[in-house]
Amino acid sequence: MSLLTKVTLPNGALFNASQTFLGADSLFTTGTVLFVNSVTGSNDNAGTDPGSPKATVQGAISAATATKGDKIVVMPGHAETVTATSINLSKAGVTVVCLGSGLARPIFTYSTAAATITVSAANCAFIGGDHFANFLDVASAFTIGAAKDFQLVGNTFRNSSASLNFLSVVTTGSTANAADGLLVDGNFYHNLNTSPLAFISVLGTIARLTVTNNDVVSASTADVGHFITFSSLNSTGTRIVGNSLVVVGVTTAAVGIFLTGSGTAHTGIVRDNFVSSLDTTTELVFTAGTGLVYFRNEYTGVADKSGYILPAIDSAA
Repeated sequence: MSLLTKVTLPNGALFNASQTFLGADSLFTTGTVLFVNSVTGSNDNAGTDPGSPKATVQGAISAATATKGDKIVVMPGHAETVTATSINLSKAGVTVVCLGSGLARPIFTYSTAAATITVSAANCAFIGGDHFANFLDVASAFTIGAAKDFQLVGNTFRNSSASLNFLSVVTTGSTANAADGLLVDGNFYHNLNTSPLAFISVLGTIARLTVTNNDVVSASTADVGHFITFSSLNSTGTRIVGNSLVVVGVTTAAVGIFLTGSGTAHTGIVRDNFVSSLDTTTELVFTAGTGLVYFRNEYTGVADKSGYILPAIDSAA
């Protein structure tokens, strides 16, 4: 085995005779590293050198090898239009990492209602992108198929205007347990539309769902579950922790503002979430009877007031 030799390159790259390593947080890998840049790239390039990158994320996915820990590094300044079929994370174990900060981050523009990034293989991740809705009612930024343990981390989702918008950010398929292990962490969603659906829509029975540290600011005035919906299905081993939802909402909600679903066999914890809306009457933040357990969740329907705990604190028998 050849020894690793450290070289001075962007992103902490290390090389040996046959392998590339990236040694900074989520970029560390023993798999192949593929670079993407729409400005300087071509899908005819091998993509393994940042000086000769691929032009599209799909071009890099096509060149990746499943289950080897391959990383796709999307470079600052990259811009890509998302269609219904343009990006499919179809190779297991591939991670897409977007570099840059602010307006230099890679931007993905959704320009049809059916535009979506599809995830159809297990153990994939998408980290750090800027996702921009530029069409009326884009159904979902990400569609999760048979893709267990997908991770969506540190992305931003925003609308071009009130009528050029996402309906949802994450939607799972209806096949039971196909999206088990889904992690949605540290994302920000700024919605300008008055009638979107939930930030996360779970359409199939799911286990090990983790939703943490996401912030949603929404202009929605609809009476819907604004943060996460489960329909009639159940989630087990669920963790929904440390999220915030600021939504206009309605004055008398009939649907759980933050979480809703009619399933009664959920298991897991919902804690330390913060919610604000216009409702000061029913204040129905979570659908009752799901089986989930709640700790230290706060709600307010009044401007300039801190929230109070809902559901109500239990008292001694």
